[in-house]
Amino acid sequence: MAWSHRSQAPIISVLASDTDVDGSAIRFQMIPRSFWDEDPRFLGTFNAVIREAIRTQFGESSFPSSTKYVCVFQYDKQGNQRSTFTATRTFLANGAIRAAEIVEALTAATRPEDLAEAFAWFENKLPAQHAQEILQIIQNRATIIYGCTAPQGSVPIPTRALNNEVACMLMDALNLAFDICLTGLRSAAHLNGREGIICSQDPVNYERWTARLDDGTCVSVKAANFVHVRRGDYRRVSP
Repeated sequence: MAWSHRSQAPIISVLASDTDVDGSAIRFQMIPRSFWDEDPRFLGTFNAVIREAIRTQFGESSFPSSTKYVCVFQYDKQGNQRSTFTATRTFLANGAIRAAEIVEALTAATRPEDLAEAFAWFENKLPAQHAQEILQIIQNRATIIYGCTAPQGSVPIPTRALNNEVACMLMDALNLAFDICLTGLRSAAHLNGREGIICSQDPVNYERWTARLDDGTCVSVKAANFVHVRRGDYRRVSP
């Protein structure tokens, strides 16, 4: 939200309560500077101390809106006064935003540089052992399933199917749903065009992935038989 509205120098307001056990009632709001810096209604949103803290943070010379944003967290606890604090956050070049860009590139083409970017993201973003486990899985699948002959330890030769798999793994590392549309199926051609999400690698068939379609049906498909589709904002995977 902050990234999408960064040109408006927004505050991201978060309101939570200790009565909200599962987090379903947490409220997020984007408040652009044109509102909070000028509109008198802003006076009713935060008290004078918080308003001054916000203005101080935005007024610092080291605060570039292209790389940083401000969050205001409010927490209601039964029997106590609302707690409020502000924090400056930074858009991380190797974080979720960059990963989403890599996913889009991987699933749009088969350029070697996109697969190399994905490998670099895993290495730079994840704990070393976890990153190496994922990269080894990708290397093994590239060799065993797709017959890749690239030297061990190097970035595999990209294919549409392999890129789909790596994109799935990127989204899984971020706990985000990977939306897909089925395509190219022959024995189950009636499923072509159906949409859903990838759940996991098929535990029974190493070459396939389990997909849950929008009607709740679960199917097992090869990576060559689905394409990534963007259906609005990326969503967290449900527990």
